[in-house]
Amino acid sequence: MNLRYRDERAVPIGGKQVRTGLEGPGLTMSQKIWYCLATVGGQYIWARLQSFSAFRRWGDSEQRSLGRRAWGLINNVEGFYKAASFSNLLVFLYTGRYRNLIERVLRARLVYGSPNMNRAVSFEYMNRQLVWNEFSEMLLLLLPLFKSSSVRKILLPFSKDNSNSAVEENACPICLANPTTPFFALPCQHRYCYYCLRTRCAASTSFRCTRCNEPVMAMQRYGGSIVNKPTKI
Repeated sequence: MNLRYRDERAVPIGGKQVRTGLEGPGLTMSQKIWYCLATVGGQYIWARLQSFSAFRRWGDSEQRSLGRRAWGLINNVEGFYKAASFSNLLVFLYTGRYRNLIERVLRARLVYGSPNMNRAVSFEYMNRQLVWNEFSEMLLLLLPLFKSSSVRKILLPFSKDNSNSAVEENACPICLANPTTPFFALPCQHRYCYYCLRTRCAASTSFRCTRCNEPVMAMQRYGGSIVNKPTKI
């Protein structure tokens, strides 16, 4: 990104005009250490303190006054930090210096490293992501409008593999598994799994067979009698 941090404490405010990013030393070792501690360690300690106070329930009215005071102090510090961060954001949008409070306190300004460096930005990845996002949104919009049985009926005549026709006839048209104890949809007598046929009939009293689109009036176990009727399904 052709960017670096500059120590604004060593840059003269008045007198000779300073060209941004060319003059001025980088951050000192102490600034780097404090920046690391404030960015990583500060956020970690504050998150642990909030989780510990919530676990110990300092904010409950039944707790002793010391816990209530600590809870109020945590909320006040958090509110003050958010207000200061918002004020720093407004100042940053106006002046373009110090993106956050840590940079402002440490006087670490983000400037250009070289004035003659050209940025080569490639939009190939962005374009590919946009195409896939739009394609996935289109699929999510269109797929719920089609039923799996209807799509299977459309693609079945174009299938060139006739060796699986017998297997498909014996398989459940919903889960495509070969049921060990099949159930027949009456009166068309097409095979189904018990769970698939039972749930479809329970969900809709006007359920139609996914193979022939005929209304299912009842279901019968293979080699047995009718176990369910449409009024009870």
